[in-house]
Amino acid sequence: MPEPVGVRSEYLLDAGRSHTIHDALRPVLSEIRSLLDATTALVAYRPAAPGADLLVLAADAPELAEPPLPNETFRTGVPAVRRAAVLADLDFVSTLRPYRFRLRSAVVVPWRDAYGDGLIVVGHSEERPRLPAPAADLVRRLRGDVRRGMVAGRRDGAGEINRGLQRVMKDIAAATVDCEDVGEALTTLLVSAKWLFDSEVAYFSLPIDDAGTFTFDQMLGIRTPDFRHLRMGEGQGLGGLARSLRSPVRSLNYGRDSRLFAAPVTETAQEGIVSAMAAPVFVDDQVQAVLYVGDRALRPFSETDGEVFGEFAEYATLGLKRQATEAYRRAVLRRQEQERLAYDLHDTAVRGLLEIGFAAERARAVDQGTPDVQAGLDTIASAAERCMEALRGQLDLLVAGTSGRSADTVLEEIAEASVRPEVRHRYVTDASDGLLPDPVADALVRIGQEALVNVDVHAAGGAAEVSLRVTPDEWVLSIVDDGSGRPARATPTDDTRAHIGLLAMQRAADRVLGRLERFDRPGGGHIVRVVVPKSGGR
Repeated sequence: MPEPVGVRSEYLLDAGRSHTIHDALRPVLSEIRSLLDATTALVAYRPAAPGADLLVLAADAPELAEPPLPNETFRTGVPAVRRAAVLADLDFVSTLRPYRFRLRSAVVVPWRDAYGDGLIVVGHSEERPRLPAPAADLVRRLRGDVRRGMVAGRRDGAGEINRGLQRVMKDIAAATVDCEDVGEALTTLLVSAKWLFDSEVAYFSLPIDDAGTFTFDQMLGIRTPDFRHLRMGEGQGLGGLARSLRSPVRSLNYGRDSRLFAAPVTETAQEGIVSAMAAPVFVDDQVQAVLYVGDRALRPFSETDGEVFGEFAEYATLGLKRQATEAYRRAVLRRQEQERLAYDLHDTAVRGLLEIGFAAERARAVDQGTPDVQAGLDTIASAAERCMEALRGQLDLLVAGTSGRSADTVLEEIAEASVRPEVRHRYVTDASDGLLPDPVADALVRIGQEALVNVDVHAAGGAAEVSLRVTPDEWVLSIVDDGSGRPARATPTDDTRAHIGLLAMQRAADRVLGRLERFDRPGGGHIVRVVVPKSGGR
């Protein structure tokens, strides 16, 4: 097989969207397992590197509740064997997670190639009579099918990697021509990275000052405010390690990665990120950004993933200019300072206006005074709400100032309102890559935040699913309380807040000609849904 262009021919070429080795080996393993009436069949591989763990490249184990993941590394008691053998009580202990399985009786057939040593392992996970010796000969005869599958998988994987790299290289080259808009170029870099590695999240950080502190800027798929507002010092976390080494780094299980210094483990766990990679982006030999991709489930990024990620990050350096990048960095810091001021204002002025409105509503509910007093309280409550809405609008302009937001951005803004971020609310988008007009986005964010806070306050312990669906004719936002929470004891203040909150949601829907619906969920819980027609929501 010829060497792949731009990618070193490795023991494994499953990167990003490519699972070609796993897919090529599964049919062969399934056939071998069926022939031996076994419960588990797998192909393992130990790269020719000092201290390398055993990789499981593919497994066929329909009876295991949790089969090994492609590229997952294991410590195992399998002895070194030079020929096919039948062995007993083989333990496989994952190095990435608290997971293990045992084969009571297994056939082990070895082979070797230029990159390391491979094993075919077929056996029973429960007590059965020991596999007969002829079983080893049968697996040995099928060893050629496994090796041919490996070769085909490597070839197909190399092709997929190169096609993906060529596509993103064209996109990045087009975005960095003359580099007049660094923000747009970095956005393209982020979108391309998320696509290339089929990852759940992608984001990057920029330096704040010469001391080496970096702040996160553009983000795709990130939802929790604590993570969004992190500032990472010299050598800190995964990005700090990538900056120190000046090369890409992989963290297969972030919370258990002993290499990381002062890592923000709590914030990362709240965001749900488990596996991630980081790569430095250089401009004039200086690290001017760190690019990240990650997943919320355990994903064993391979060595080839790391190499491809490093090559991908190098594309960004070709068109970025130091002067333009520095101007963009200063603009980012100014925008973040505006956001900080806006959040401070929100915490003081908006909450103060809310308290004034609540107090007026309470007083109006219990006061039996003259009509003049009632009218005065009405005026106070209405004025507080008008001022609050106007101030929210100004703060939105201060923070956003955009002509449209993506569905992911709308859900991220809704998520920031949660008063119980430790609860794992679910956020789901079913939308194209198009932008929502700002009036529609504003209305959906306002309704979504109010409904999410209601779940946090009135269903203690319960979780919500917030979904945004975009069809050719309408935008549909749904907030579903799963009914698992403990209903909180209602107070007059809660009733008043709910009343004002409902009015605010209805007004937000009315502004974009939307339809607000509230109803009970079969089996428990509640649903808030707003439907905005595209014909009138602009």
